[in-house]
Amino acid sequence: MSEEVPNFSPQVQLERIAASIRQARRIAIVTHERPDADALGSSLGLAHALRKIGKEVQVLSYDYIPENLRFLPGIETVVRGNPGPETDLVIAVDAGEASQIGERLYNEILRHRLPLVVVDHHESNTGYGAVSAIFPQKAATAEVVLDLIQTLEIPPDPIIATCLMAGIIFDTRGLSIPDTSPETLESVALLMRSGGSLYQVMAAYRGQHRSAALRLWGEALSRLQVRDGVGWTAVSREMYQATGTRLEDTEGLANFILDASDIQISLVFREKPEGGPIRVSGRARPGINLVPLARAFRGGGHKMAVGFDVDLPLEEAVQAALARLVDLRRAGLLEDKPTEGR
Repeated sequence: MSEEVPNFSPQVQLERIAASIRQARRIAIVTHERPDADALGSSLGLAHALRKIGKEVQVLSYDYIPENLRFLPGIETVVRGNPGPETDLVIAVDAGEASQIGERLYNEILRHRLPLVVVDHHESNTGYGAVSAIFPQKAATAEVVLDLIQTLEIPPDPIIATCLMAGIIFDTRGLSIPDTSPETLESVALLMRSGGSLYQVMAAYRGQHRSAALRLWGEALSRLQVRDGVGWTAVSREMYQATGTRLEDTEGLANFILDASDIQISLVFREKPEGGPIRVSGRARPGINLVPLARAFRGGGHKMAVGFDVDLPLEEAVQAALARLVDLRRAGLLEDKPTEGR
């Protein structure tokens, strides 16, 4: 289903996806498992835009919708399910590889031979779409989606603008990460002029944690260990039970740990209440590229923000990931080496 990705200019890539959209009538938009604000905001913003030009659109997600994202306009339209053979086009949004949209869903896409295009900003994206617009220079996939709907000559309205603004604000940690560019700020300004509510989005961003989550964070932080600039902690199923929390309540913890002045890399290891592999979130300061660490465990993400699974018991997963991290650092493979031309 994928192709050898040629070195097209960003605008040509967008035009190719726009052409696929214009030819389609029934479109399914899918995103990655454990969707965040960029995944859902980008998906919903694109769906709202495509409906304005007469497309039949459904947004599919096999995972839970985090409580703090229930403010997104149209979130109630996100459903579980498969695209079905009548679908003309599937658009994968913010998903770095096919496995991230869910094995069952991807198998349905393959079984029905549905055209698949990819819109993303993750450097680790494998280019699995028949056509892909993957722009790692963008701070959020929502920025890529905004470029796409402008290519389609669809003016953003307040609903589209709020969805896309949420993707940008959450993925840039309130416009604070190094990837936040003048173009990012220009995108936010355009969305504000289109009626998007920066106040509403920032209020959701600042107030995304329940008090129970703070108790969980307290437990996790009491177990924090730091060595050679690496800070890590682990969250067990028992900790969820004791605090009345869920896996989603750990979101943001790795970022918070990275705020410590003596920590350059933060790792949070999380047991899933239902069992299965240990989920790991990694964050790093500028100059460090964590993608090789994530890829060592078949994960992915950005240079300074990655996620991956380790299929071991919790303590063994911690030791395995830390050992691989040490090996990669010693080999100089975590040094951020800017790509020529970017």
